[in-house]
Amino acid sequence: MFKKVIKNTTLLGAGTLASRVLGFIRDILIANYFGTSGVLEAFIVSFRLPNIFRSVLAEGFSESVAVPVLSGYQGNKQKIFQTGNNLFSLFLVILLLFTTIGVIFPRFFVMAIAPGFISEIDKFQMAVSFTRITFIYLFLIGLSVNISSILYSLKVFFVPAINPIFLNISFIVGLLFFSRSFNNYTLVVCVLVGGILQVIFPLIFLKKQRFIFRFNFLESIKDKTIRKMFKLFIPRIWSSVVYHLSVFVDTAFSSLGLIVGEGAIASVYYANRLIQLPFALIALSVSRVAIVDLSAYHYRQDTEGFKKLLVFSFQNIFFFIIPLSAVFLFISRDIIDVVFVRGEFTKSSLVMTSSVLFFYSFGLFFFCGIKLLVNAFYSLEDTGVPAKIATISLVFNIVVSAVLMFPLRVGGVALGSSLAAMLNFGLLYYCLVKKIGKINWQNAIGEFLKILLVSIIIGVLSLYLMRILNFNKYFRLLLVLFIDLCIFLGSGYLFRFKQIVYLKKWILKKG
Repeated sequence: MFKKVIKNTTLLGAGTLASRVLGFIRDILIANYFGTSGVLEAFIVSFRLPNIFRSVLAEGFSESVAVPVLSGYQGNKQKIFQTGNNLFSLFLVILLLFTTIGVIFPRFFVMAIAPGFISEIDKFQMAVSFTRITFIYLFLIGLSVNISSILYSLKVFFVPAINPIFLNISFIVGLLFFSRSFNNYTLVVCVLVGGILQVIFPLIFLKKQRFIFRFNFLESIKDKTIRKMFKLFIPRIWSSVVYHLSVFVDTAFSSLGLIVGEGAIASVYYANRLIQLPFALIALSVSRVAIVDLSAYHYRQDTEGFKKLLVFSFQNIFFFIIPLSAVFLFISRDIIDVVFVRGEFTKSSLVMTSSVLFFYSFGLFFFCGIKLLVNAFYSLEDTGVPAKIATISLVFNIVVSAVLMFPLRVGGVALGSSLAAMLNFGLLYYCLVKKIGKINWQNAIGEFLKILLVSIIIGVLSLYLMRILNFNKYFRLLLVLFIDLCIFLGSGYLFRFKQIVYLKKWILKKG
């Protein structure tokens, strides 16, 4: 059981890593071709609203409701297909409605998101034109996410994991070979092509599972399982709103340049890009694999199996995130220096951004743990508790960030987010224990302490090596990270961590 969890998590992580690497190349090319031009600003505005709708209506619904409910029918493929068919039919209509509104009334959306564009006619008109196209992407990605929900419930993980790659590939190919053909419309055409590919690719694999789509809107409305999903989804909508408000809090406080420093918004953005990498690779992969089996355990009323899988999933997060947090904490300045310092990114930007990364690092484990705990609640078909706790944490974040930004400047804003994540995590865990009973951590505590010891050694050694080695900064960081990796894998093998043992057996067997 746990071997399959590690295998599936590894597959998801590999797909996510490939997508992130291609996304990094995409961003470099966009910067090269469009810089900070009005065309890029118009595209960013036009893409923002469909992305919010996608986050709430498509991915939010899939992750919090569709996958947990469908996963409860493991072993009953016919029921998964029947419910998936009805879900697909209903979302086809909902997405078509939202897309039509966006295509017909893009002007109002642009005015709401970027009122400053109104005084710049050319940029405003460009954003309006772009929005008509990006709303079509909303329709496509909504269908893609629904297909992925069915694949997840069938325990087909790798296909949904690598599906975002096609959007990045579309950007890379479009920018390299067709930028002259489409000129200002290159980016939105890339989005449209990427959306089409993101529907076709998972659909091919769903067809291989012998899924046959039959549109039946009336049946989907009458389906009791679909009604149950939407009833569960209502609190999840508020959770999404709270999440976007949390992002807004960091942005709002970071915009107070006289208090936190000029360029703070950019510093938060750059540091967050680094924090999001392990979050996406580990937390998203672990939680998306876990939610399928957690939902199945809940459906079978196997509470002990649920608890064991939850503990094991946390062990996976311990294993990867704590060492990474130590590296960020001890050599945050060196990492920022190598990754970002060039051109307009000056030494003052380095000081500010490394401060943000340092304070975000305290909360990295809790950011990841929250994702797993929230998915545990979703697998129990409880979307209300996470929404309430997220609201409490949001208020706490506002108060603490407002206090800490005076002594710590923008670092205080990051620390406020980390402390709010700790509170969120603690409340979620407390409520989960009240719901399912005491969780046995006895076997995990020893492993956690070993990982913590190894992580501190890695962090201290990284800092020492970065100070004494005389190579150029790029080679020095690569060498230090390679040494860290060797120590990490070697100690994992020495202490016989489950993750290392299982991966070794899987690789040897595959080889």
